[in-house]
Amino acid sequence: MHNILVRLFAAFWWALFLVASVPAAAHDRIGSFSHAIVMASGNTVNYYLNLPPSVSSLLHENVGDDADDLTDFFRSEIRVVTRDQACPLAHMEQAPPTASGNRIIELLFRCSGNVTDLTVTSSLFLDFDESHTQFVRLAPPGDPRQLLHEAVLNETNMVFHVADVKAGGSASFERALAFAQLGIEHLLTGYDHILFLLTVVVGISFIESLKAVTSFTLAHSLTMALAFLGTLSLPSSIVEPLIAATVIYVAFENIMSKNIRRRWIWTFFFGLVHGLGFVGALKAMTISQSELVLSLVSFNVGIELAQLLVVAIAVFVLRYSRRYAWSALFNRGFSAGVGLLGFVWLGQRLMAA
Repeated sequence: MHNILVRLFAAFWWALFLVASVPAAAHDRIGSFSHAIVMASGNTVNYYLNLPPSVSSLLHENVGDDADDLTDFFRSEIRVVTRDQACPLAHMEQAPPTASGNRIIELLFRCSGNVTDLTVTSSLFLDFDESHTQFVRLAPPGDPRQLLHEAVLNETNMVFHVADVKAGGSASFERALAFAQLGIEHLLTGYDHILFLLTVVVGISFIESLKAVTSFTLAHSLTMALAFLGTLSLPSSIVEPLIAATVIYVAFENIMSKNIRRRWIWTFFFGLVHGLGFVGALKAMTISQSELVLSLVSFNVGIELAQLLVVAIAVFVLRYSRRYAWSALFNRGFSAGVGLLGFVWLGQRLMAA
């Protein structure tokens, strides 16, 4: 048993060392974003890119403003295919910046025959920002506001396929599914959020774990809704250090308190803090109020599904480990490591504020 305990501690502290080398945050995984409207007509595909100032700056810094360089860049990053035949980029044109500072770029792809189905493969801006997200929608020619199909493209999903460019699909379902997947991905790549959840359930019973996670989920959802309505808002320079502080508190409560009761009360307040991390980016990503409601709900559903998965695995492992004498010592060692890591994150975020 001693060897098992030593190995577990060694593996855990090595994992913490790797995590600490990156200033991780679930909420920081929402990086830069861009929008694109695609229209197919005859043998041409028009790809209208809408770049916020931050992404426009990335493009300027890494590619420049020369038309030939930009054309080569977009040709290498976006591939358009119909009927299993590639449609080469034939023309690139830039419009003057809009009043908001956004940059509109039109890409024209010309195919050998009429476009029937459509497959767009895009790795756009991922070399500059691996967490870049591109929202692509297919619209009928001449009517960019009408939505036929939609996809969210990122480093894990770079392909947008439409079987029939003239037929509309369930755009709302596509958006809901895409944002739920986005929520799952951002939760599972946010080490601070995951470690907070694991530290919450360490050392408490299954019933207490269920109460704590439920209260955290309710608070998380409530804050996101209030932030969406504009009732509640805090800058990330305040929210991110507070999230690190919640990790520290729960970790050291596990060490200092022999009998943890009513954790669900604290996790409710902590959930209010964690919920503020996503909404600002979601507001900027979406275009209309109606879209924001669906996006927010779907994104939150994805987050909660991922949370349930993480907690279910953790509770199962913890219940199994309780039969061994070293489980209490391991729980305290785990909490100590997470607490120290929380101090590292807190320092990083205070200095970055």
